[in-house]
Amino acid sequence: MKKILKEWNKFLLLEKSASRMLYHMQRHDTAFITAYRNDPTDFTKCMPIHSQNPDNKERNKELKSSLFQRRYGVTSVMGSYVEGFGTKAAKEVREHSFFVTNLEDEEDFRDEIFKLSEFYCQDSFLFVNRGAQEAFLVGTNKDDFPGYGKEAPQGPFVVGEEAEFMTRVGNRPVHFQEGLETKASKQNNTKYLISKLAKKVQQEMKGDS
Repeated sequence: MKKILKEWNKFLLLEKSASRMLYHMQRHDTAFITAYRNDPTDFTKCMPIHSQNPDNKERNKELKSSLFQRRYGVTSVMGSYVEGFGTKAAKEVREHSFFVTNLEDEEDFRDEIFKLSEFYCQDSFLFVNRGAQEAFLVGTNKDDFPGYGKEAPQGPFVVGEEAEFMTRVGNRPVHFQEGLETKASKQNNTKYLISKLAKKVQQEMKGDS
């Protein structure tokens, strides 16, 4: 009985996570982005101005501050990417990512996410139009797929289905590690640190470092 209750509670948690995600997707444009890279010291596919921080945790800390500074809602998720999707050598690669919500419906949301993804030399980020009926991988470095500035349609965003690009919990996609956060929800000293770190990143993105 204890095992049944444990599994049921786990199921309810997964359903709650999925519901929260869909709630935001139906009301705002959203995106999935990370600053993690398999080798953050390999700059061969990066654009001319890019982060040179070799520490993935620090890179994501910078990215999160930059997202807060833009007044977006930020939720930490465990992202997954299937390397070699559809082949015998396929394997799942896990990385810490952010589910980003355009809470104030800013018109430049996609462009701002693009700039950040480019700066952190990501192959792409996942952009989901409001309503979750359309999702695109948007290329932001020199990788062949999808290609810089190009979009690869992913169809409607469906929670619970496994695909090449996904965000997972256990054996199911989608996992919120934390609730939605905003800069406004932080204490004053944390807000100061967020602004300071975001300003540093902004200067680097302009090539002023």
